[in-house]
Amino acid sequence: TFFKAQGGNVGKSLVEDDKLELAKSLIAKAKDKGINLMLPEDSIVADAFSNDANTQICSNMDIPEGWMGLDIGPKAVSAYSEVIKASKTILWNGPAGVFEMEKFANGTKSIAHAVVEAT
Repeated sequence: TFFKAQGGNVGKSLVEDDKLELAKSLIAKAKDKGINLMLPEDSIVADAFSNDANTQICSNMDIPEGWMGLDIGPKAVSAYSEVIKASKTILWNGPAGVFEMEKFANGTKSIAHAVVEAT
């Protein structure tokens, strides 16, 4: 939703079209207040919602038509891990991908390992 709100191509990724204006508003508010709103730079995208799907790594602003983001990519894992390891307080609200499918569980597992290292 956040990437589509910024004019990105999101393929057939899950998007809440009724929340696009809210996403734009939150991005603007964060910028106005000097808050670093971290959105994942890249994702593991797939051509089907299946553990057997074809996958590739894409920028979240340019997901090909017919593909969907199912996990955060390596650049996002690295960026989030650095911030987590430097944090004194960590609040985690849900997985980073479709962790129920092994092919898309790496982002969530990597974030969990970063939390362990930080604590």
